[in-house]
Amino acid sequence: MGCCSYVVKRRNRYYFRMRLPTDLGLILRRTHLIASLGTSDAHNAKINASRLFFSLACFLETLRLRMTHELNTDRTDQSPAELLALGAFELGRQYQMGVEELRIEFNLKLKAMVTSVQAQMVPGDTAVWEMASAPQPAPMLTRQVDHPHYTQMTNETVSVEMPPSIISTHTVEEARPRNLIPSSPVWHTLRTAFMRDKPDLEKKTIWSYDQAFDIWIKLIGDKAIRDIRRGDVKVFADFLRDKENPRGGKLSHATIQRSVGHIKTFMSWAVAAGSVEDDGFEKVSIRSLTKEERMGDEDRRAFTQSEVSMLFHSRLFTEECSPSEEATRWFLAIAALTGARTEEIAMAPSQFVWVDDVLCMDLRKVGTKTPAAPRLIPLLGDLLKMGIVEWAAKQSARGFTLVQPDVKQKSAPAWSKFLNRYLDKTVTKDPTLALYSLRHSFRQMLRAGNIGDELCDKIFGHSSGKVGAGYGRDLSADEARLFLAGVKPHVSLQHLWQ
Repeated sequence: MGCCSYVVKRRNRYYFRMRLPTDLGLILRRTHLIASLGTSDAHNAKINASRLFFSLACFLETLRLRMTHELNTDRTDQSPAELLALGAFELGRQYQMGVEELRIEFNLKLKAMVTSVQAQMVPGDTAVWEMASAPQPAPMLTRQVDHPHYTQMTNETVSVEMPPSIISTHTVEEARPRNLIPSSPVWHTLRTAFMRDKPDLEKKTIWSYDQAFDIWIKLIGDKAIRDIRRGDVKVFADFLRDKENPRGGKLSHATIQRSVGHIKTFMSWAVAAGSVEDDGFEKVSIRSLTKEERMGDEDRRAFTQSEVSMLFHSRLFTEECSPSEEATRWFLAIAALTGARTEEIAMAPSQFVWVDDVLCMDLRKVGTKTPAAPRLIPLLGDLLKMGIVEWAAKQSARGFTLVQPDVKQKSAPAWSKFLNRYLDKTVTKDPTLALYSLRHSFRQMLRAGNIGDELCDKIFGHSSGKVGAGYGRDLSADEARLFLAGVKPHVSLQHLWQ
């Protein structure tokens, strides 16, 4: 095998990589030797690798001879010390001490040998090379051994200068010391850099990440990124396991999984960036599913007919309202009669679109959750008779979006919290009934209208995954009329007609 087989490229730099023989690897506690070749040029890298290969071959042969003649640790025969160790634990302990000292000594000499060869290499990137070759303090190794095999080494103190830390190794029993990481900022100062590497995240997802990070700060504080361990992620998972849901009960399995997944994703990013050693963060587990969750019970259900009636007979729909309360009333009506998502309604424009003779709400720019989310939704007759066209004209004249309550835009999470509290007061405190339940109810309306699954998905903003769904994605006039003819609200809303 040619020496160039031992050359690997990492981030535009070349490294020497070679598997150590098994018998020597057990002594050195290494499986491979990886060393920088100090250049980004392929030709120079091959020359430097050849030099390092032949020097390493000589070094390994020397080590094998030392093992055979001094300790008889070639793994083929039992050494005298090993035979004595069978009957005398103390002699065995001293023998292992000798093996350990030999390992330390040869590891130091191995690094010194590599450093010597690198000093004669073809120059590469000077700035990087000088930084990597900065001197380090020399450790002092002291050994006192009273054993026949080491009579010439008794009470000997060896002073060895530690070579530069330019060799990275894959070890059998030891991981790379964490103090070799060059810098270690506080973990939450990396949040901005993490988000910059994920430019396609939706606002709702960013908000979810921020919620998880804010909780983690309270749990582990200003910890350096390199000091974070798997247990810190487990602390976060256990906190969510025991956390009370503001709407009653404990947090759902899906919520915990999503939040812990955010932390795992962040730590995977930090590992890839070289800021922390991988401590098996992905192995952290969350609580198991409850019986109800395993049986497939949803954490959100649809409104019953009586609950829909209670909603549309509540104060917002039966009493005079302020402008901001009027926006809230329209938000609920639109959610119930269009099935649009909370974030879509919050940002929906106040200008409607005609599809032939059918007036539609335009979500083509605000629908982003799925490929089918950008869509038109025909406005049911009840919405038109309730005066949604006049309301939209008023909002457009003010320069507002469809449900914007005042000059300041209200975010989707704020709408969700506010309206969930309203539903708790006026309908029920059942934790499975929330604002998003109106979307479930609208799906039931679509099924009851018997308009076909493909049209249901097109109006609802779902991607079916079928090949045919990719054809004719734009809503046609015939499809809009079929929707209006078949889909009806669960209850009569005549009391809300103008």
